[in-house]
Amino acid sequence: MRVEAGRLDDLPESKAVVAADGRVVVVRTEDGVRAFENRCLHRGSSFEGARISDGVMTCPAHFWRYRISDGRLVADPTIGLSEVPCEVVDGRVWIELPEPETASIRQVLLRHAREWRRQP
Repeated sequence: MRVEAGRLDDLPESKAVVAADGRVVVVRTEDGVRAFENRCLHRGSSFEGARISDGVMTCPAHFWRYRISDGRLVADPTIGLSEVPCEVVDGRVWIELPEPETASIRQVLLRHAREWRRQP
């Protein structure tokens, strides 16, 4: 599903912008934009209000830092954020969201329990 995230000119260079009903975080780069799933790997916090400096996005909740170039965690580049395809067309930013997952409530609760156990 393709959704508009706004105008490229309206995206600040020093701050991440949350789009698509909070599902995606969009970051302006020298080349255009990058988009990632709006969920910090540390505790699942939103990147709303995240600062961008020297090519790094810092989570406002617990200060985990991610490289904008590839979404990788600065402290451990073996893990990173899920990138969301995006493009700029006629000055507007478009995001390609994955189709919603269809799962039973049981599957959702089991996945949630597994993810919760992995958190430090």
